Amino acid sequence: MVRNFADPAQEWRRLIGELVGTFFLVLVAAGGPMIDHAVPGSVGRAAAVVAPGMMVMAVILFMGKVSGAHLNPAVSVAFWMRRDFPGRRLPAYVVVQFAGAVLAAWFLQVVVHVSASYGSNYPSHGFSPLDAFLMETVLTVGLVSVILGRRPGPSRSACSGPSAWVATSRWPVCGPAPSRGHR
Repeated sequence: MVRNFADPAQEWRRLIGELVGTFFLVLVAAGGPMIDHAVPGSVGRAAAVVAPGMMVMAVILFMGKVSGAHLNPAVSVAFWMRRDFPGRRLPAYVVVQFAGAVLAAWFLQVVVHVSASYGSNYPSHGFSPLDAFLMETVLTVGLVSVILGRRPGPSRSACSGPSAWVATSRWPVCGPAPSRGHR
């Protein structure tokens, strides 16, 4: 645990924490559909929807006190805008979050041997890219609101709100990739 969150000597720990946490989140969120395509019927819709929320909870529990477990540039920006996060840390956090996501997608493609498009979100049949963008925007605002709405400071219950939001907000928008059918 980083005892002094402001200690610049611990920055490497925070950045590694964000990289690893984002890697695991993308690994689970994109990995479910990719595994299900490689081994049909192996990952049900409920597991694909709940698993990312459970991973968010796990990352908050194991990495929250080290890096804050932002896992998403929108969360880092929101904390910075609220003045709960130093602006000098923001670019590095965004870079390692992006790197963690890219590394997870690459890892999945190499290991699972299916197109990464199966782990991507595409608008479901009948919905435009604008519809999907608006839905993602509203859900991101909801996630950030849940995170910023919890009481400040470390708490064992700090993971319940974000985890529940991630799990439940994926349910209505987890449309299949264009080449897959509905379950």
